[in-house]
Amino acid sequence: MTASDLDQKESADAPGGRRGGRPARARGRLRSRGLTAAGLIVGLVIALILVLGPEPEAGRGPAARPPAGTGASAPTGTRAGPPASAGAPTGPQAGTGPLPTALDAEWAGYSDQSTCADWAGGDGISAVRLSATQIAWFFSDSYLGPARPASGFSRSAGLVHNSVVVQTSSGPGGRFATLTGGGLCDSPGGPTAVVSPPRAPGGPDTRYWVEDGIKIGATVIKFYNSYWLGNAPYTATGTVLAAYPVSQLSAAGGGQAAGAIATPRLIPLPSYAPPGNASPIVWGASVLRTGNTVYVYGTQTPGTLVPDRQLYLARVPASRLTEFAAWQFYAGSGRWTARQAAAQPLEPPTSSLSVSSGFSVVRAGTRYWLIQADPIAGSQDIDAFPATSPRGPFDQSAGIVLYRDPGIGLDAAHDFRLMYEARVEPAVSTRRDLVISYNVNSIGVTAGCIPMSWFSNTVTLPRFIAVPLTRLSGTGGGPDDTVTAGAPDYPQVAERAPAQWFDEWGYPGGCPPVPGVSRVQARPRAGAVSLSWPDAGLGVAYRIYLRPPGAAGYGLTTTVSFVLSTTARAVSVTLAGLTPGKYRARVVPVNLRGNAGQAARVTFTVPGR
Repeated sequence: MTASDLDQKESADAPGGRRGGRPARARGRLRSRGLTAAGLIVGLVIALILVLGPEPEAGRGPAARPPAGTGASAPTGTRAGPPASAGAPTGPQAGTGPLPTALDAEWAGYSDQSTCADWAGGDGISAVRLSATQIAWFFSDSYLGPARPASGFSRSAGLVHNSVVVQTSSGPGGRFATLTGGGLCDSPGGPTAVVSPPRAPGGPDTRYWVEDGIKIGATVIKFYNSYWLGNAPYTATGTVLAAYPVSQLSAAGGGQAAGAIATPRLIPLPSYAPPGNASPIVWGASVLRTGNTVYVYGTQTPGTLVPDRQLYLARVPASRLTEFAAWQFYAGSGRWTARQAAAQPLEPPTSSLSVSSGFSVVRAGTRYWLIQADPIAGSQDIDAFPATSPRGPFDQSAGIVLYRDPGIGLDAAHDFRLMYEARVEPAVSTRRDLVISYNVNSIGVTAGCIPMSWFSNTVTLPRFIAVPLTRLSGTGGGPDDTVTAGAPDYPQVAERAPAQWFDEWGYPGGCPPVPGVSRVQARPRAGAVSLSWPDAGLGVAYRIYLRPPGAAGYGLTTTVSFVLSTTARAVSVTLAGLTPGKYRARVVPVNLRGNAGQAARVTFTVPGR
């Protein structure tokens, strides 16, 4: 829930899979996560329906849930452009690589057809290949459908902090199956994440966002880092390993029933914070296997400013990855130690390299490369920094820009979009190309603090690029040395009404001031009255309070739900069942979080019959 990385991703009570609240803008960086916020975040996170309660406090209620779906939607590429099955299959093919446009379209198609049992959008994407025909895609904040390009997630069945989607084959006949912790569609308790309290360590006040992972034998091992609920800056509390039997994931992906449930075995790792720091080292931002050794990269934020996120490293035999006692930690100067407390940052004190919360370290040619989305919020770049060994240090001065997304930027012209957590996806890469996924989210909100994700599901769909290995091995320069990417199929939501959109980071709490209602008109008749007023702003809702004849005060009579039309000019409501006499009405504008703007009042008399 969603930014530099998406600390931008989401807030505990903010919608849109992007992190709400106002991250520290000193040095312009954030924790890269999204829905939101990426925040998503991320960040990831969501309050889909605000129940407008008695004045002056606003209450919150469950989202209205659509009917249960099939849970087995296949992508069909309903958007303009190539169909979801177009291009090369999403797997290694002799002499060819997957087209980013096909990968983009597969996820867009799945979202477009999503039901309440299907993934419809999210961030934190990373993949593990299960077999020649199946891939498990892991997500952090995940919307459940339905969702559409023109309606977004306003009718979504909910949001969970992590999920798994198993893809069986690609192209014609391919299918996706979403796995959660249960509670889909009409379940009274609502949907739950695969890894979530209280099953996972940490209690009910934490959320778990997915990191990197690896398949070892018949088990997929994924890292999840826990964070306290609340707004940015997000405070990490620890790491848990989730061990998924490949057979469980494979069977769920090949099944026909909707609402599959994943039940991994959870292994909490001992938490350690360096002296003077409240935040511990969290592990699994990237996992690299070389032979029988697995290198696990960790991060730690010394203070409250995310730009200072430091890089740590551990190594362990692949067969003992889940045994923390077998881990060794890099202690500087080429030394390794069995004590986590003796671990030292990889980068020297003179380095200004800040890492994302999610990145990749890969080997290309004779060097190792740290690949990440630039942690500066709003940057368009995916960068790569070289080192001569897995333990770094990674050379900033020799870094290169692999790709620049022209659709990213923190202004209305770019829909306030940011990118974060770029990762190499070996599951769909080839001998020629590295396929890199990255997350996109928006910090744009309306006058009523409605997130952009309510207007289009394209806001939180993953994106892909293909980078020729020659770009990193030093043998590039030819005609085949071009990074390929899908067209930036972004909806330009803000351009429909630019004055109605705002940068959430520009306001305390993440919401612009609620616009007031300028006037209200009443047209009474026997037993009823029609009230009308000028629309105060995009995404604003209204509470109508009525003081009947002889009453001492106002009472909440009804509400007008969020007005999401960009062409609305006036709002009206009819109140029936009124007895004759003199009434006073008050119309109060409120935003998604229940904050109120200036009200307008009107007095009217209901005639007798």
